[in-house]
Amino acid sequence: MKRYFLGCTAVVFLAGAANAADMPTKAMPVKAPPPVSYDWTGLYVGGYFGDAIAESKTHTDPPGNNGTEFGANRLNDKGLTFGVTAGYNWQFDPHWLVGVEGDFGWLDIDRTNIEWNDRPLVGLKSDWYGTLRGRLGYVAGPSLLYVTGGGAWVHLTDTFGGGAGGLAAVTNSATPTGWTAGGGIETKLSRAWTAKTEYLYINVGDTNFAADPYGVVGTPTTVGHSFHVIKTGLNYKFGEPFFDGLPLFGTSSMLPSDHNWGGFYAGVNVGGGISNVHTIGGSGTQPAGSEEDVNGSGFAGGGHVGYNLMNVLNLLGSSWFVGAEGDIGYLGIRGSEADWFDTGHIFSDKTSWYGTARARVGTSTGPALLYMTGGAAWVNLTDSLTTGATVASGSRTGAGWTIGGGVEVALDARWSARLESLYMDVGHQLLMSSPGSYSDFKDRFTVVRAGLTYQFGGGPIIGSRY
Repeated sequence: MKRYFLGCTAVVFLAGAANAADMPTKAMPVKAPPPVSYDWTGLYVGGYFGDAIAESKTHTDPPGNNGTEFGANRLNDKGLTFGVTAGYNWQFDPHWLVGVEGDFGWLDIDRTNIEWNDRPLVGLKSDWYGTLRGRLGYVAGPSLLYVTGGGAWVHLTDTFGGGAGGLAAVTNSATPTGWTAGGGIETKLSRAWTAKTEYLYINVGDTNFAADPYGVVGTPTTVGHSFHVIKTGLNYKFGEPFFDGLPLFGTSSMLPSDHNWGGFYAGVNVGGGISNVHTIGGSGTQPAGSEEDVNGSGFAGGGHVGYNLMNVLNLLGSSWFVGAEGDIGYLGIRGSEADWFDTGHIFSDKTSWYGTARARVGTSTGPALLYMTGGAAWVNLTDSLTTGATVASGSRTGAGWTIGGGVEVALDARWSARLESLYMDVGHQLLMSSPGSYSDFKDRFTVVRAGLTYQFGGGPIIGSRY
C-alpha cells in the first residue's frame, strides 16, 4: 500500500514545483498580486485530528494446528485519532525547506472478531502512537508540499483464543518500533498559523506468541501490524503574534492570491485504495457470527470535474464556499484471505472502478481551500467465497455513500494541487456456499489521493496584501 501513497504524494510535490517555478504567469489574464514574503523557518507546535485504518495479519506457520493445516486471520478497523505535533523548519531557499517533526496521539483501534468456522476470538487494540520524522518540502508561496518519513511506535494489544470450545484467551501487549512514510500539504492562514492535511503509512512489524490459538506449543503465531493515518491539523509558529488573525470567517485577514476559485474546473488525481471489507456468516458448518476481514490495497487514478460557488454564507463571512464535484477512475484493490486452519476457505474481493457525485463545503484563505465533502458513491466489484471445490461469486456495481475532506492550494492563477481522502460504503451482498452456509460481504473502501486541477477562466486578486 505504501508505494501507491508515496507515489501520489510525489506527483503533487513535483507537479507543484514545476507549475509554480516554470509556468509563464505573464500569459495569465489577471493582475499578479504584490510580492509577499512567507517565512517558514522556525519552531512550531500544533494539534490534529483525523481517521486511522488498522490492518493486521495473524498467521501460524506450518505445521500449524495439529501438524496438518495453517492459514491466517486478518483484521481491519477504522477509528479516530487526535494528538499534538511539534517541529522545526529550515527554509534554506525561497522554494525549499527541510525540517524535523514529531507527533504523539491517541489511536482508537479496537477490533475483535469470531474467527471463521473454528471460532476462537482474534483481536487487535491500540491506544497511542508516536512518530519522529524528517520533512523535505517545496514552498509555493504561502503553501508547502512535502514528503516525510522516519521512525514510528504504536502501543497495541493482540488477542487470540477464548470464545467457543473452551480455549483460553491469550493476550500480548507491546510497543513495537517501526517506520513511517507519507506526505502532505500545509498552507499559511496568517503569519503565525498554518493548516495541514497529511497522510502517513505506519508499519511496526511483527509481534509473536509461543503457541497457536489452540495452545499447540511449537507452532508459534506471528501478528503483523500496519496503519494508515489521515489527519488534519492547525500549527502555531513561535515568534509571530499569537492572535494573528485566522481568515476562516471573513475577508479582513485573507492572504493575497491571483487564483479565482469560482466557476468550473477539471483535473486528474492519483493515489491508492484500501479495503475495509468485513464478512459475517452463519448456518451450515459456519456458526452464526463467524467473521473474516478482507484486507487489500491497490492503485487509484482518474479524473474529476466540478463547480465552486464562492461567497455564499455572508453571515459567516465571504470566504465560505459551496460546490459540486464528480469523479470517476480506476480502483485496483485486490484482497484474498485463506482462513486460519481451514485454508480451503478463501475470501476474496477485487474492484475495477469507482465514481462519486458529491457536494463540497468549506472556506477559502485566498490561496487555499479547506473543505469537507460527501454524497453518493459507486464501486464496481467482485466478492467471492471458496469452500473446497465450491466457489460462490458475485459481481456488481455497488451504490452507496461517501464522506471525506481535504485541502487544495493554488500553484498559480489557474492550477491548484490537492490532497484528500474519501470513505465509501457501497452496501453488501450475500454469498451462499456448500452446504447451505452463507457469508455477507459488507463492502467498504477508503481512497486517499492527490490531484492537479485547472480552473477555467480568470479573476481579480482575492483579498488584500497581508
